[in-house]
Amino acid sequence: HVFQFNLSEHCRQVILCTFVMEMQLLKTAHQCLVLSPDGKEVRDGGENQDVADSSKRFDVLGSVLGLNSLTSEKAYWEVEVNNKTGWDLGVTRGSADRKGKLTLSPDNGYWVLVHYEAENYAAMTAPPTRVSLEGKPDKVGVFVDYEEGLVSFYDITAKSHIYSFTECPFKDELHPYFSPHVKQEDMNSEALVISTGNYFEFDEE
Repeated sequence: HVFQFNLSEHCRQVILCTFVMEMQLLKTAHQCLVLSPDGKEVRDGGENQDVADSSKRFDVLGSVLGLNSLTSEKAYWEVEVNNKTGWDLGVTRGSADRKGKLTLSPDNGYWVLVHYEAENYAAMTAPPTRVSLEGKPDKVGVFVDYEEGLVSFYDITAKSHIYSFTECPFKDELHPYFSPHVKQEDMNSEALVISTGNYFEFDEE
């Protein structure tokens, strides 16, 4: 299936954004990450924070999972990425490894879009698939259809489709996956900010 992003009022399917997003600060966030009190923003703190270790916490990748789990139906959320030079967005199986230097790929239970080196984008397939965008998005939408095995990414700024993972064998509960990447002096210091948007619409061709 090819999905086309469409923000018009008339479309074939409308998914209301009732999937409220939160992050698991105490259980999964790498110790260098700083989350806002409301759990909607995450940034690199530059050094490990004074938080307890956990078997569920990422220990190498600067990543964090969403608190919500998805085992059926559909979900959609948006993330403000603004002027960041690097980030990861996507979903992962709840049972996927979080310890050590991980390879993000569907085989390892990660369906992730990566922005790196300020200008480059890639879908983390095996091997990674380079993705070309006309401009730098300020906000990225993530849509998941569990039953269809689909994870799609959208450039909300340009109102365009970025990439879709299809025929995904989820087989387990999914969690939203985020990484703000490491800040370098004043570069990439901004937070990833989660929002739900008003609604999400797409046309199926």
